[in-house]
Amino acid sequence: MVKQQRGVTLIELMIAIALLAMLALAIFPLGRAWVANQQITKTEKLFLEAYARAKNEALRNPNAVKGDVKTASLEVTTTAVNVKDSNGVGIWSIDIAPTVTVTLSTGCTTGHQKVELNNNAHLLTGSCTFYTVAASGGTDATGTL
Repeated sequence: MVKQQRGVTLIELMIAIALLAMLALAIFPLGRAWVANQQITKTEKLFLEAYARAKNEALRNPNAVKGDVKTASLEVTTTAVNVKDSNGVGIWSIDIAPTVTVTLSTGCTTGHQKVELNNNAHLLTGSCTFYTVAASGGTDATGTL
């Protein structure tokens, strides 16, 4: 009578581990792209919220600015998006993830981009109407203010 062995051999175990490693290497770039796209989506939502707050500040016009001059602004730097009133006082701010960049139209200055709004919440900076949110490995998000 021959005894049957139970369990797996070392070769079978090594093949299974090698197959799992290959699957993990194939899936890793997809996971990285998913994370980048989630960061882009989150940053775009926060950027649009900042723009909405700047428009609300411009319409509210707490400093009673009259005419076609700046009542609120939205400033984009490499690390943050800031909403400021007509006196340049910050009223709201968000931090940008280090892997994400927010850029406005090419007509804006690099490094310190600004959108200014009058007391009717109309853009005073006509060349800064388009935005792009990008991250390495993700799909860029673009839009119009």
